[in-house]
Amino acid sequence: MNPSGRKGECRQCGECCRRVRITGILSNIERQHGSLEEARLYYSFRGIRIAEIDKDMDRVSLEMDIPCDKLTAENRCLLHSDPEKKPVICHRYPWFEDDIEDCGYRWQ
Repeated sequence: MNPSGRKGECRQCGECCRRVRITGILSNIERQHGSLEEARLYYSFRGIRIAEIDKDMDRVSLEMDIPCDKLTAENRCLLHSDPEKKPVICHRYPWFEDDIEDCGYRWQ
């Protein structure tokens, strides 16, 4: 299930579980909002950040600070020791390089 190029393993830092990150299509967002700055303004009113822009891949990462309800106060996943109960997205994270310094995953 690991994306190509991803190496390493989860260190259970909990940082990826503190927010929701979804991927959007840059050209669609720009067309819908008229400009990237208008999109930023629109999303900011809803608590959404444009976290990353990749023009070469026509991709935008949108983030919201919504922690997973399985994340403990100690930043531990209640489901980590029971992988069958974890959602697929948790197993696949991260698909792309992330900006979490303590993450155990690296890209080659």
